[in-house]
Amino acid sequence: MRKMVGIILMLALLSACGNSAASNDKGEVPELLEVKLTGPEQVEKNESVIVKAAVTYGDTPVDDADDVEFEVWKDGDKDNSKMIQPKKKEKGVYELHTAFKQDGLYIIQVHVTAKQQHNMPKTNIHVGDVKKESSSTEEEDTSHH
Repeated sequence: MRKMVGIILMLALLSACGNSAASNDKGEVPELLEVKLTGPEQVEKNESVIVKAAVTYGDTPVDDADDVEFEVWKDGDKDNSKMIQPKKKEKGVYELHTAFKQDGLYIIQVHVTAKQQHNMPKTNIHVGDVKKESSSTEEEDTSHH
């Protein structure tokens, strides 16, 4: 009788473990944190600029991101970049309000952490009298971590 109870307990324990493993493997692909960065391509010196980062998780806007920061630097001078907090947010859209004092090519990269993911797309803004030359960051770049 004791052997039978022991066998039943072992089978119950093993079947419980098997069920939880099966319930965690539903074959679903996790949603990705997407960030669409938009802003002007060309502006004049000291002109007010708004760059927007629309953050979504799947099809749902993310209003509660853990961290959103815009990093801005002049091309070739990333060591002197500035980190700027967004000014407004609504329906998953975070905005950078800024102006540039010097002519040149500027790179804006938004760092977004939400839903245990990190995304860092970039965009370029040509300020004042500057040729639209290719740089190492000319193409929009997206990184998922």
